[in-house]
Amino acid sequence: MEALKNHHQLFDLLPNEVIVNTFTFIDADTLFDCRLVCKRWKELIDEYAFQEKAARENEFMNDGRGYYSFSQINSNDIRKLDLPWYVFYVIIKYDPFNRNLVKNHCGQGGLNHWGNITNTLWSMPGDFDMFNFVDMSCIQQIPQDNRYVLSDPDFDGYTSCFVIDFQYLRTIDQQIIFKDYGLNEIVMKTLRPKISFSAWYYRDNSQHISYTLRATVHSRTNEIIGLCDNVDTGLQREFGWNKVSNSFEIQGDETSLILHHSIMDSRFSCSMTNFKMSCSVVKIPLPIKYKNVNSYMYI
Repeated sequence: MEALKNHHQLFDLLPNEVIVNTFTFIDADTLFDCRLVCKRWKELIDEYAFQEKAARENEFMNDGRGYYSFSQINSNDIRKLDLPWYVFYVIIKYDPFNRNLVKNHCGQGGLNHWGNITNTLWSMPGDFDMFNFVDMSCIQQIPQDNRYVLSDPDFDGYTSCFVIDFQYLRTIDQQIIFKDYGLNEIVMKTLRPKISFSAWYYRDNSQHISYTLRATVHSRTNEIIGLCDNVDTGLQREFGWNKVSNSFEIQGDETSLILHHSIMDSRFSCSMTNFKMSCSVVKIPLPIKYKNVNSYMYI
């Protein structure tokens, strides 16, 4: 009883292991707030609770597949990762790494989340708006005989794709804001991960059609601080389905990425093309570095 009188909180009498175990049942935001209670709680949460919570939940997330962010390691090794506490917090709340950050990546939701830009180099005389007259973008189903394409994990089981079939440049793009996934500047500067982007696309035997997959990364002031293109001029790619991919090295000042898809008909004729685009992917792999195997023990 004397011991109880000397403690303002009964929680102080519990050993570290019990406290950390209790913390793992608290949601990420409440656990974040608990860091402000006292120095002991802050140390236990920062050093052990977030990674222990991530390790225990991993096998139950995403229909039993675990967190996407930990897809390259098993649950036991999560406790050994040499990462700051706030990275575990971001993973528990947003799970942003090793997953596709592109929304509606196969057109399964129509044109939702995608912007459309048309080239102003060509226009009809007068007030005639050609783009209200011609449906230049639509969604189609990929035939099931393209199994080798549809079986790729990038498709996530979807079989739809965007079709761009007008005679000159047509672009669809999507902006990905990193902080929407918990990837603020502190996290990006700490990890400096790579950003990989890719796309599947289909081309017929039209040599005059060129396709460009472009990714631009932007600063807080929306300044372009990185640009990477993959261009298919119709000469170096096979007819049918192709996949292009590339990556950025993060410097830490990047706050958003815009993914562009565009085609251009070099003839500027009125003939229709047969271009299809599907399965846009933007992923940020989690940099993995292990600490000493015994350093995560509570006592």
